[in-house]
Parts: sequence; structure tokens; C-alpha cells
Amino acid sequence: MLRVAIETQFSQGTSTGIGVYAGHLVEALRQRGDVDVVPFEDQSFDLWRFDRRVYWDQLRSRRLARATGADVFHFTGGTLPVVAPHPLVLTIHDLAWLRAANPSRPYVQWYFGRLQPMLARRADALVVDSEAAREDVADGLHVDSARITVTGAGVDNRFFALERKPSEPPFVLAVGTVEARKDLATAVRAVQRLPGVRLIAVGAPTPYERYVRSEIAWRGLRDRVELRGFVDDAELLRLYARARALIFPSRYEGFGLPPLQALAAKLPVVASRIPVLEEVLGDAAWFAQPDDDLAFSKALEKVLAGGRDVTARVTRGHKRAAMFTWQVVAERTVAVYRSLT
Repeated sequence: MLRVAIETQFSQGTSTGIGVYAGHLVEALRQRGDVDVVPFEDQSFDLWRFDRRVYWDQLRSRRLARATGADVFHFTGGTLPVVAPHPLVLTIHDLAWLRAANPSRPYVQWYFGRLQPMLARRADALVVDSEAAREDVADGLHVDSARITVTGAGVDNRFFALERKPSEPPFVLAVGTVEARKDLATAVRAVQRLPGVRLIAVGAPTPYERYVRSEIAWRGLRDRVELRGFVDDAELLRLYARARALIFPSRYEGFGLPPLQALAAKLPVVASRIPVLEEVLGDAAWFAQPDDDLAFSKALEKVLAGGRDVTARVTRGHKRAAMFTWQVVAERTVAVYRSLT
């Protein structure tokens, strides 16, 4: 049986979309029974600081991966050690650092935006979440798109099983790391235009949060906007069930899992009109141009008013989300593994 070592460190502690991907992929691969899956992680290690991330990438992950004695090594966080075990598969969720989507210190930008793209070209196989990401990665890394496989992403079944109980007074939900490219400030400005509507944002903080909080204070919205930081799965599901809409004003994504989760939960979505979100969400969401808080507020207004169009899009969205399963992701990923052995 093919033995595969998979990096699952990003599912430890404050798990973001990268961690969700790794955790669900491992679970789906184990359900198949045709590959021997060996996660490599260190539950006592927190990598959410730059120096810790470098240590993980360059030393700890490499040692743990080699110790598995695997036939194939799958790094899921978009980064690699300089001396990596082979054959290796690298998942690249996006090129945010290369595209300078998040302002950062020069040494951080060099590590993620210069060194890691060079290392990514050494991977034996590259996998991404969407066709839009495939084009972006091929262009950004200057590699043949034939080397890149779209394996996709899936939705946890718990989102499909949610019973909707919209809150009163209504609130709009924003989900994602509070970083510049996610542009939570546009969500704040959009909600300001909607009297009586609150905004609850969940996601791990970054220095960008200070800017968002200054916007909230300057606009007098402290009683209507709440930044809750990282929340556990139970609270996240409760918020999806209680919200009236999900707002996703991101300027740059490799996939966009939160709005797809919202479709599964029958929660209306207002998202940025960028290629990857149009690909993932299709005709089941409302779209607004990035940075255009007026357009976002008008779309939210339509959603909050309800009606046949809202019901129809929500129904389409629920069906569309059902097309994205972790079983399909696992099947496509196993095909990549086998191509290397």
C-alpha cells in the first residue's frame, strides 16, 4: 500500500483555511483505505510567529517527514524546506505573498515572496484549489500549467445540517483571518450604511486589525461591529446559523472556503467580484467590486429584504455547495500521489 506523509501542523491550535484543508484531506484519505496516511505534526509547537514558522519549515517538518518512511511527502501549507524529501507534492492555496497582497516586513516578504516560490518550483507535483489559482500559480511561479493539478476543496457536512435561526436584531457575518487582503474595512463601511444591522467578524488577528479597529472607532460603530478573533467550530457553526448574510470582500483568494460553507448552510453570500469567487460561487451569490463599500451595502440591502430572488439563490447555492466534497478532493489527490511512484 502506498504510504503518504502529510503535513498537518496547520490544523493545530489556531487553525485557518490551510488547517481545515489538511485535516479534512487526511480524514477523507483514511476513509478510502487504499493509502497509508501518516500525518506529521508537533502538537506542542505553535508556528504562528515568523521565527517559529521558519523553524517549522526548515528543520522540524523535514525531520518529522523523513521519520515516517513514506513513499510520497505532501506539504500542505504552501512552503517547503530548502532540503526537502522527495518525491513531494506541494499544495499552494494562493500566492498572496508573491502578489504582495499583505504588507509585511522586508525579511518576511523575502522569505514567503522570494525564497518559497523558488523552492516551490522544485516540487515534483503542485496542487491547487481552483482553476483560477492554477492560472495564477502558473503565471506567478513561471511554471508550465501542466505541472499543476486542481484538486479542489470540500465542505464539512456539518454546514449542510445546520438549522437556520436568523438573529434579531440582524447581523452580517465575516469569516477569515483579519489581514489586509481580506479587506474587512470594506465590510465595516458597508454595514455603516445599513442602520440597525450589526457586523460580527471572526478570524485570527494580524497587525491589520489595528487599522480595522481605528475605522470602527472613527465611524462610531463600536456598538455595531464586533471582532471576536478565532472561535472554535461549535461557535462558528452557531454564527452561520444565526447570521442573515455572509460578507466576503476579499481582494485576493486561492479558493474562498467561507462563502462556500455559507452556501452549504443556506446563508446568503455577498462576495467580491474576483475570478476565483465567481468560479466557486457561480450564480448563487451576490457580487460587488472589491473596495466598493456602497456596492456591498446595496447587495446586502437586497439580501436583507428577502424575496423570491433570495430564496432562489439560496436554493441554488445549497445544491452547488454539495458538488464540493472532500471525497472528490481525496480521489484527485491520490491520483497525483500515484503519478509520482
